[in-house]
Amino acid sequence: METIDLQFFLEPPELTVKGILTIEALAPLSMVAAQPGKYYRSQPHPTNYMLYGLLENALGWHLHDVVRRQTIDGLKKQLKKKFKKDANWVDSEWLTAKPEASEVGYMSLLQYHVKFKSTIIQPATSSYDDLWSQQLRDTGRSFFGGSKHYDASLSDLLNREKQGLIEFGDRAEFQNYTDEELKNLPDGAKIKYTSIRSKFPQYYVSPTVREYVIPNSPYLIGLDTTTTISKLLKQAFENPAAPLYLGANDGWVEVNYQEL
Repeated sequence: METIDLQFFLEPPELTVKGILTIEALAPLSMVAAQPGKYYRSQPHPTNYMLYGLLENALGWHLHDVVRRQTIDGLKKQLKKKFKKDANWVDSEWLTAKPEASEVGYMSLLQYHVKFKSTIIQPATSSYDDLWSQQLRDTGRSFFGGSKHYDASLSDLLNREKQGLIEFGDRAEFQNYTDEELKNLPDGAKIKYTSIRSKFPQYYVSPTVREYVIPNSPYLIGLDTTTTISKLLKQAFENPAAPLYLGANDGWVEVNYQEL
């Protein structure tokens, strides 16, 4: 895995550079900000966390949530040692505040060194709902009814279950059986779901209603940042490390960054 240079984090967040992001949607966008229920409602414009994600995606900073949190904690410890006696920064959020995270747990490495302005030039949007194939994983009973795919060796057992001859469940009276034992179970057997979990896919698809928005012009978003980060963003948006999107990963966008 390519090493990510995060030395910028140890530089004081002197936000002396003003810039603007021009974001043009190349496809309908579904920008869901909160933990959804059965309906994935889109925001009409990107949240700050989505914008941070967009920048980090262009920079190629793809870290697992646990690794990301550990990385930020480690950088914070370095900061406190380096700047603990510096009166200019000793009380700043960069040194002392707990890192903020979105409702889905995303914590941006850029949160101290990039600040998005409150005035976002927001285009008018139209919207529509569409079915989206949500990938779900469950170690309990949900996979049993959620997946239509399973190992062929289960056909006889599942047919017997439909006929009421055997029963699947997860209560105390249900038992785990080996593959050999499953082949010769008597009528009335109570089988724990975990006995057959390995014979179903790791994930199953659940059709979910998701809202998409179509902006009629680009989003123009102002930001304040440091000299170091501004230079990194110029390079990143000239040659992004990954395809750029907002919200769902099918919401492709084209982005231009310019210093003002």
